Amino acid sequence: MHEQKIYGRVLIASAMVLLVMSFTHPSSLPPTRAGLEHIAIVDAIAHSLAILGVWLALWGLCGLSRSVGFERPMVIGALLAFALSSAGVTVAAALDGFVIPKLALQALDADAATQATLRSLIRFCVLTASSLTRIYMLLGAVSIGLWSWVIHSQGRSRGLPLCGALVALAAAGTTFGGPAYISVHVLLLAVAVQSVWMVWAGVLMIRQEGVSPTLA
Repeated sequence: MHEQKIYGRVLIASAMVLLVMSFTHPSSLPPTRAGLEHIAIVDAIAHSLAILGVWLALWGLCGLSRSVGFERPMVIGALLAFALSSAGVTVAAALDGFVIPKLALQALDADAATQATLRSLIRFCVLTASSLTRIYMLLGAVSIGLWSWVIHSQGRSRGLPLCGALVALAAAGTTFGGPAYISVHVLLLAVAVQSVWMVWAGVLMIRQEGVSPTLA
């Protein structure tokens, strides 16, 4: 029971860290050196929080999976989907938070030909990061949907599975269509709706309701 509460607190902490990340995430790169140097620091902090938040989420969701039963195929599928998406979004955070600002600073002192090459490389990194973020949103929707279905089938909570279904639909809806690049507003929406489910699941684990280690 004590371990379950730890996992619940970790899950809530991950949601809080990811929310802070989404609010501190810069929306664009300024054209001046002073602006770029400032944004580089903010970018590094925001994306470090993203990596920390995803790691905490994976940790907490491992505890949730343990609680509802590791031997269940849908639980294993959910955990693998989230682990795969976590690896992808970690790469995306590294590109967006550390690589792109460095390339932008290098472009300021480069000649015209090198600047064109660096701008192309920046666009490639941004597109790659956006694509990996889309994968994170899609597989996150799949994993939350699977966990919610298992919890519903066990009859341990009515509200959490319904919340999970809505979160999965919202996340899947933001994955397809729209511009090639993920905007900060879309990212904020995705993180917010996902965090609602994670906080709810974490609270239930802390209260030892809804999910229980005796369910295996």
